[in-house]
Amino acid sequence: MSRILVDSSVIIESFKNNEKALELFHSIMDDELAINPIVFGEVVYIFMKYGKKNVNKVFELLNSFIILDLTGEIVKMAENFIVKYGLFPDDTLILATCKYYGFSIATLDSDFEVCCKSEGVELV
Repeated sequence: MSRILVDSSVIIESFKNNEKALELFHSIMDDELAINPIVFGEVVYIFMKYGKKNVNKVFELLNSFIILDLTGEIVKMAENFIVKYGLFPDDTLILATCKYYGFSIATLDSDFEVCCKSEGVELV
């Protein structure tokens, strides 16, 4: 069983019935799945912005994941990733969370390709 942090792109696109996202989600369903507060915030923000009627459904899904805490060490790693890769802060916090806890990442965001390889984080 793999330990995988699920990026907001996979969750949001799954709710939109994006075939690629649904296939990815189904391929990891038997693994140990997690999110962090950044993913939680990104997903909830999108659903509140575009359709409040689905928020309870979103909370139900998000609460089924392990929630990985952000630490001071993760924030410091993220700062380094911002400088090193030029990624947005939320993406660097997600990458740093994966590296810190030893999780792979499931994402549809191509911005993670180079940095995951360089940082030894498996990209699903």
